[in-house]
Amino acid sequence: MQPESVRTGVSYFGNRNPRHLVVDLEEMISHNCSFIVHTFSENDRIFYFATMAEFVELSKSVGLEVYLDPWGVGRVFGGEAFSDFALKRRHACQVSGSGELLPAACPNHPEFRAYMRGWIDDAASLGVDVVFWDEPHLFIDYQNASDMRAAGCTCESCREKYRELYGDSFPSVESEDFLLFREDSMYDFLKMLTDYSAEKKLRNAVCLLPYQQDMLGVSDWGRIAAIETLDIIGTDPYWIFFDKELDFVYDYAQKIVHIADEFGKEAQLWIQNFKIPEGREQEVAEAIELGEQAGIKNFAAWSFYGSSYMSYIRSQNPKLVWDILGREYARLRSGGHGK
Repeated sequence: MQPESVRTGVSYFGNRNPRHLVVDLEEMISHNCSFIVHTFSENDRIFYFATMAEFVELSKSVGLEVYLDPWGVGRVFGGEAFSDFALKRRHACQVSGSGELLPAACPNHPEFRAYMRGWIDDAASLGVDVVFWDEPHLFIDYQNASDMRAAGCTCESCREKYRELYGDSFPSVESEDFLLFREDSMYDFLKMLTDYSAEKKLRNAVCLLPYQQDMLGVSDWGRIAAIETLDIIGTDPYWIFFDKELDFVYDYAQKIVHIADEFGKEAQLWIQNFKIPEGREQEVAEAIELGEQAGIKNFAAWSFYGSSYMSYIRSQNPKLVWDILGREYARLRSGGHGK
């Protein structure tokens, strides 16, 4: 399918009833969306597989391009979903520098890598267009951390991989070698995912958290963008969530455009459509305009209808947030310009 000059999309989760999806799809079309990002958690894979096939078919029937998101899978990707893998296969989970077993799969563990190839097999069989690698990261304790820092993994799989790659004993978690190894591990994990997805004739998109300090494990965005089988590279500078001014959006939009241009990829910007306080709804339009000024042509919003259906991230006036997004999407797709 030939891409439009501007793409406009929204994530969708929280409903597994096709009858209600039909109504929501009408909302998306009336609000000028051209693609939908369906979440496909471990719970979906186990209990809703056939339902998700129906969701994909319904989404395509109204003309939407379909992305699939490994929402919270292994707790290695973003999302408010629990991990069956991490619960049942603790031997394949990350281990902190102090030896604490962490509730997240290790990207270097062979069992988790095999599990993710199985997830990709299922994504291909569902008939989606794009797999969306959502905020890949090492374990982050979201509820207790004051920032977005992750500790890293010292499990036996990581130790074995370090010896294979560098022929040396595992370094101290405080050392530069440890940070470099962690960066290599995340790069290798993403390359494995995108290469395998491409073999299945799927396009690949990644969303990188808008931080590049070494504690996240993905600091060299250019190296990720250089992966041949990656098609779309994006980021999600959620200014309210991260307690930043709106120029935070412009700075990261400009950054992702420059990196995408350098490596021949499509740049994608995620717009915050959740946790929008009352009185600040117009900032959604301003954020989109800033992305437009930076050269973004692929916009996505998290999530549908101002996230009204999940109380944890609901906007205070979700309908207004949603309507502003729809108005801006109409302007973008008609070729209009921000004020």
